Amino acid sequence: MATRTPVWMMVRKVEERLEEVRKRRETLEKELKGLPSGHVESKLVNGRTYYYLRYWEEGKLKSKYLGKDAKEHLAMLEKTNSMRREISVLREEEKRLEKVLERILDALGVEESK
Repeated sequence: MATRTPVWMMVRKVEERLEEVRKRRETLEKELKGLPSGHVESKLVNGRTYYYLRYWEEGKLKSKYLGKDAKEHLAMLEKTNSMRREISVLREEEKRLEKVLERILDALGVEESK
């Protein structure tokens, strides 16, 4: 006969995972504020390539000259995009865990304290 995990231990595991997900998401969101947003655009002028950072600010599309080599900026933008994707995944997991926890507590007849 298999041993059964008490329900409260499972609830605790869900709560712990939910807390981990929230902390990771909040950490990423804080870190993301310090990174550039937008995209790198290149322009060819007289056979030379020049790079610009294009981004939205106050409802207007702005450009910032990056120079002739934008590798560093491209790497930072890739990191930014990667972090945004991870935040999106974490938000989905957070919603899913909240629903699971809510359903378990409802089934047990327990009021959830926030």
